[in-house]
Parts: sequence; structure tokens; C-alpha cells
Amino acid sequence: MAATLSVPDAPLAEMNTTPLIDVLLVLLIMFIMSVPVAANITPVDLPSPDTAAARPIQAQNTLSITPVGTILWNGNAVSEATLAVTLASLVHLRPEPLVRFQPNAQAPYGTSARVLHIVKQSGIASFAFSENERYGQFTKAAPVRQTLAR
Repeated sequence: MAATLSVPDAPLAEMNTTPLIDVLLVLLIMFIMSVPVAANITPVDLPSPDTAAARPIQAQNTLSITPVGTILWNGNAVSEATLAVTLASLVHLRPEPLVRFQPNAQAPYGTSARVLHIVKQSGIASFAFSENERYGQFTKAAPVRQTLAR
């Protein structure tokens, strides 16, 4: 019978990775500590209290859209071409009047999108969406059913 020779003091064939992992963890911790903390700060220039009193009163205009798609400028029906000309004339006024956009909840989306495109193309800077609070609970109104009288 052949006896197998067992050598208990033979060198190990695999590499000991424990010191390597320890060094990598220390380097990772050092890297995390050296990265500056990200600050979510948005700088905003706020007016000082004394300049607010010197600001002239800004004129306001209302731009709205009815449920049937009629464009209203301060309550009067206008076409898209007339609206474009009116907005282009406002850009040259100083101070520029504020245009408040108040579409009806049932206004057609296409008309609203075209009106917003006209406003953007006019270059007007004083533009605001008005009375958005009423759309906090966004639900479509049920269609009105007509009943036939017999």
C-alpha cells in the first residue's frame, strides 16, 4: 500500500483578501468624508423693503378661455390674430402690464395650448396663471345629459 504524504506546513495556494478589503473600506470612508456636502441652495434676489414702495402700480389684463373655446381678453371675445397683436403691443409698454391667464376647466386643450404658444411667441415677461387653487382637486365634470320631453 502506498502511503500518502501529508504536509501540514505547506503554503496556502489562495490569497488572503482580508487586508485588501480592510484597505478598500478605509479608502472608501476617506473618500466619502472628503466629498463636500451637497447644499441645495437656489440663490434668489429679493427686493429690499424700501424699493417696493417706489414700484409703480402694474396694470393687469385677464386672458381667459370659455368652455366652447372662445378667447376672452378682459371679457371681450378676440381672435388668435388679434390676441397676438395685442400681446406684441404690450411688450413695448413700461412697466409691462401683467397678463393673468384664467382658462375654464372645460376649455378645449387645443385652444389653451395655442393661446399659451401665442403668449410665449409674443415675448411678454409679465405672465401669470391665475386662480389655480380651484383645480386642486382635478376631476372632470360629468357630461350633461339631455332628456327628451315627451
